[in-house]
Formats: sequence, C-alpha cells, structure tokens
Amino acid sequence: MWLTIAVISTLFIGVSTILSKIGIKDADAYVTGAVTNSVLLLAFAGTALFTGKFDQISDMGMWTWISIAASGAVLSISWVFYFLGLKGGSVSVFLAIQSLTIVVSMVLCAVFIKEKITLFMIIGTVMIITGTLLMMDREELSALKNKKIWQSDQRWILFAAISAVLASVSYVIVKADKAPIDTNVTSTFRYIIVVVLLWIIFFSKKKQSSFKEIAPKCWLFILLGAAASGAGHVLVYKALFLGKAAVIMTIYRMGMVISIILSRIFLHEKLQKKGWFGFALLVAGVVLFAVGR
Repeated sequence: MWLTIAVISTLFIGVSTILSKIGIKDADAYVTGAVTNSVLLLAFAGTALFTGKFDQISDMGMWTWISIAASGAVLSISWVFYFLGLKGGSVSVFLAIQSLTIVVSMVLCAVFIKEKITLFMIIGTVMIITGTLLMMDREELSALKNKKIWQSDQRWILFAAISAVLASVSYVIVKADKAPIDTNVTSTFRYIIVVVLLWIIFFSKKKQSSFKEIAPKCWLFILLGAAASGAGHVLVYKALFLGKAAVIMTIYRMGMVISIILSRIFLHEKLQKKGWFGFALLVAGVVLFAVGR
C-alpha cells in the first residue's frame, strides 16, 4: 500500500514542476510562490483536519514550536529562490541543481545531528555533483566562473543553488525535532509561517499589479501545479508514515526523472549527449545514496 502511495506522490510531484514552469513563464515568480504555498498550506491543514490529528497540538513542546518557526522562516526564503530559479532556467538543469539538497543535507546532518556518512553516500554524492555539471551547457558552466553571476542572465543558477541549500537547512531543523507529532500538523503550522512571510515579501516588492497581468491560462497552470504539488507532498508524508523511509525518498526523488522527461515533451527542452550521460549519472547517484543510507 505505502509503495503505491509513494509512486503516486512521485507522479504528482513530477507533473507539478512542469505545470508550474508553464504557468510561471508569463507570471511573476513572487505571485506564483505565494499562491502555490497557500495551496500547500490548505492541503496540509485539510489532511490534518480530515484525519483528526490536530488534537496532538497539546503534545507539542517548546522545541517543536521553535523548530516549526525556524524551519518555516528558512523554507519561505528557499521557496522565493526556488520560483525565481524555476522561472529563469531550464527544468532539467534546475532540478539537477535542486538534487544537491541531498548532498547538503548529508553534510549538515553529519555535523549537527551526528548521522553517519557511508562510502556509498560519498560515491553517490560525487555522482550527483558530476551529473549536475555534465547536464549544464557551455554558457551555464561559464556563468559559474563569473564573479558577477548575480547580475547576469544566468543568475537563476545561483537562485536554484541558494534554494537547495536553504531547503536542506530547513530539513535538518525539522529532522532534529524527535517529537512524535503527525507531519501534517507540524507542516500546517510551518506553512502558515511560510505563507505569511511570502505574502509579506510579495507586498513589500509592490507586486500587486502583477495579478492583473497574469492571463487566465497562466492562472490555470499555476493552480494546477500547486494542487499537484500539494497532493504529492501529502501523499509522500503518508507513505513515510506507513513504509520504509529510504525506499520512499528514493522513489520520491525520481519525480525529477518524470519532470525532465515531460520537459522534453511539452517544453521542448533538449540535452546534449553529455547531458543525458550526466542525467543517468545523477539518477544512479541518487539511488546509490539512498542504498548507502
């Protein structure tokens, strides 16, 4: 049962990235981020309410609340850079950079939570990093050497990397809390913070006029992407509750494969031969990393 749920969640996540990319093409990244996370909040809150888990609030201690607040604040900034990166770059390379969350999380968990790093994890890390670099084209690789990358058209690479690092920090903060509280409950309160901060950032950027500039078709894809993302996140947490975390997270990471294949079909994105080799190396690295855990 949990294996089926994990596979379905991966399909939702894979599709959500493509839908969001189509929607964000002619829409503001700040609007897309705020709306998407508002839908995610509704998904977590609705699931917690439907399953009757909100009665666990009384069991939430001070550290859990601190963890929620800290991870929520970090995650909100991560989402800002996520959508800025997604809007500016190709789905394939963007997701390859996002996969570096695995590497960053490994290092942070080893340093702060004292988790062990195995040989398989190290080899998987090398494969992930190498695969990511191989998937980049010449212009993108050149941008990495540019000290003024923040001001260049390739700054989305930096945005994607910042998003990945901050998402890893948020993950480690959440993981450090060992309280047996249902994930949908803690995620509801975490995403309340995320949504509030994202809307504050949106209004501080004075982006109100961008609402009127978004075509109905764009809104449709943004909302569909948000709904798919919400379903994917809720289902993967359900799978984690029922089954083996290492297997589930490996399957979940394969959402990247679905997104990259769909980006070729619907967005007509292309990879060079070395890019496809890098893609295969990246996927193998993710699997090896999971096995090593």
